[in-house]
Amino acid sequence: MGSHHHHHHHGSKNILIAFFLNAGFAVIELIGGYLTNSVAIYSDALHDFGDSLALLFSYFAEKLSHKSADEKYTFGYRRFSMLSALVNGIILLSGSVFVIFEAFKRIMSPEEVAPEGMLGLAVLGILVNSFAAYRLSKDDGTNTKMVMLHLLEDLLGWIAVFIVSIVLLFKPWFVLDSILSILISLMILRGVYKNLIKIGFIFLQKFPDELEFEKLKKEIVQLDLVKDIHAIKGWSIDDSTFYLRFHVLVPKQTTIEKIDVLKAQIKEVLKEYKVQHSTVEFESEGGCDDVQ
Repeated sequence: MGSHHHHHHHGSKNILIAFFLNAGFAVIELIGGYLTNSVAIYSDALHDFGDSLALLFSYFAEKLSHKSADEKYTFGYRRFSMLSALVNGIILLSGSVFVIFEAFKRIMSPEEVAPEGMLGLAVLGILVNSFAAYRLSKDDGTNTKMVMLHLLEDLLGWIAVFIVSIVLLFKPWFVLDSILSILISLMILRGVYKNLIKIGFIFLQKFPDELEFEKLKKEIVQLDLVKDIHAIKGWSIDDSTFYLRFHVLVPKQTTIEKIDVLKAQIKEVLKEYKVQHSTVEFESEGGCDDVQ
């Protein structure tokens, strides 16, 4: 358990490092965007400010999500991490839509940009975002994945700015600046969409896709005394912890002692499937098989 906790502390620390890098860099970009007249850099600065807010929110939510359960939050605080991932997704979504909108306006009337300054900022951007993304790639979880998407988006953005600024040094194709920001935004929107759908299902308490219930059921039915399992209900607490409840049918005259042993065996099986919370009810054959 100790190492598990340490891993999570590590996760929030990496998010904080990413926040400071992002916020500091956003200020540099605003100045850089002004000096080079590049819409790609301007929109990226805006994006980075959005990212910084999202990262700060992630940091606090991630810390909160590892608090133990109490009377108010009997299942613990893990959903806060999902809430943060949801807010991050919405910020990314609106940021990308804004960038696309701005870029389309520029395509209609391209403006001259300063490629030398763009090139310098691009190199700096690639270094900063690579470092932040590398730090975060060590962690898992939907919230961290959303943060990773922010950073990858920025990283790809800067690689593209890098390429475009080199082209612009030789050719005055200023429209490339805008086309590029549209392509990157569209690619990121795809990733955000997939993650938002997943978060939506968790909040709607859909039965977890990751939980291989047929396999789990087989394992439990093979245990001594288990005749059948029914009235199954399950949902995700976050993207890696599940809650499950079901009724187990046992032979008539089964003693409480035997049921206690069986319950312990069932809980062991559930643990292997990442089911951290469960409610198991026992019924005797011919007793109340119509219970739902």
